Amino acid sequence: MAGALSDPSRSRAVLIGTHAYTELADLPGVANNIGRLRELCCDPAVWGLADERCRVLRQASREAILKAVEDATAGATDTVLVYYAGHGLVDPHSGELHLALPWSHTGPSYTALRYEELRSVLLHPSGGRPAARRKVVILDCCWSGLALDGLMRGPDVAPAVAVEGACVLTATAATRQALAPPGETYTAFTGELIRLVEAGVPGRSDLLSMSALFEELTAALTAKSRPLPQQSTRQTAGEICLFRNRAGAAAARRPGQAAPPRVPARAAAGGTTSSGGSVAPPARVRRPAGGPESGRPQLIAVALTETLTVRLGRYPVTHAQFGAFLRDPENARWLPVAARAAGTDVDDNYLEGWSGPDCPAGREDHPVVAVSFPAARAYLAWAGRRMGVPLRLPTAAEWALAARAGRTGEWWREDIAAGRVNFRGSHAALTPVGEFPPNPYNIGDLLGNVWDICVDDTGSPVLRGGAYDTPAARLREQLSPRSPAECRGNVGFRCAGDV
Repeated sequence: MAGALSDPSRSRAVLIGTHAYTELADLPGVANNIGRLRELCCDPAVWGLADERCRVLRQASREAILKAVEDATAGATDTVLVYYAGHGLVDPHSGELHLALPWSHTGPSYTALRYEELRSVLLHPSGGRPAARRKVVILDCCWSGLALDGLMRGPDVAPAVAVEGACVLTATAATRQALAPPGETYTAFTGELIRLVEAGVPGRSDLLSMSALFEELTAALTAKSRPLPQQSTRQTAGEICLFRNRAGAAAARRPGQAAPPRVPARAAAGGTTSSGGSVAPPARVRRPAGGPESGRPQLIAVALTETLTVRLGRYPVTHAQFGAFLRDPENARWLPVAARAAGTDVDDNYLEGWSGPDCPAGREDHPVVAVSFPAARAYLAWAGRRMGVPLRLPTAAEWALAARAGRTGEWWREDIAAGRVNFRGSHAALTPVGEFPPNPYNIGDLLGNVWDICVDDTGSPVLRGGAYDTPAARLREQLSPRSPAECRGNVGFRCAGDV
């Protein structure tokens, strides 16, 4: 039952590690991860799995991994644990997570193991064999947050027959690389996991639940300024306990000793889900004052060609910046109620969710959306006067050159693989500016997050760059609004200016 130690006589584990590669950089810490985790899983003082119930796969093939996971899932009547450490790859077309194999390449996804395949055998072992009631997946690889909803989504799992609990714990967010610090015995994420299980956590109960492990991992990695974990759970999966707490509740702190600092899971940069299993957008670390979402737009001078240099907004205009425009009395006609009532320059979707000049709570550093072509131009004229730099919308040609950033070939695939793009295959929800890494010209969100309003050769509005809900194959399309007054919840804009 939830809250009790997963019965080692009815549970199984598969520990998968790929540490040496023919085409990718080797990860020597991964081999150490696997060896120590196996010792801990089989230690009676920690979990107590029998040797035959803890399968280790090093440098394994796709077929060997899937068969081992399927057999463990079918053979466990309590809990199955699947752990993978190695390189993570993102398919440049679908945006899906792939787990690298010894001979994997960064480009062709068919050289790696598609995470969706692993998910499938966890849910549905072949031959009609039963599946373990509870499942835990731990992924220590780049972009591993792409798997956060892997055991919860899809129409193939009816609520009435869903597994009792499914927990996915990842080393990073969907847009972040994992860390293997040179000279350290283990990788960054698994090293902290091992430390917690080896030493235990004073002040916690005698069993470490998955939720408790997530909170402690987040606190420890935050303190070291390392990539932060993510977690999603279904039903009571957060209460699954794989490990005894070696510090235990009995090792209470001395009277008067302060409790160790912790970062609650929902307040840290890692994300969790509700008990129903839907993935909630991860909470994010608050940026200090003066960050990319504050004050006036940041402009960067970019040499697009040998003869053309322009200033471009480093990020799209934010809710906070547009709110300052609305608070100026001279712009009262652009307040939501007044602009909608006029019915000329905006449609009824204009600034949906705003209350006067106030944007929805918590969205100050997100790109402003649901603005029209005339509204964007009005903001730029106003902001340009205050900055002393005439501002305008970028042309579609300028946008294309800035997005390419001097690269040749299929440059957009490089941006996707590098985690620079918020699209349907990555985070798939509107995020703050600066959340995804900028491109080689140091400009953020040219691809993804929100469509940019640009102008074509005739001065008419066009949309470039795709948004958080755009498939990878459509990120480079050019769209035309139905009218200049159209306002859409996935369309924003950025500043441009001449040098």
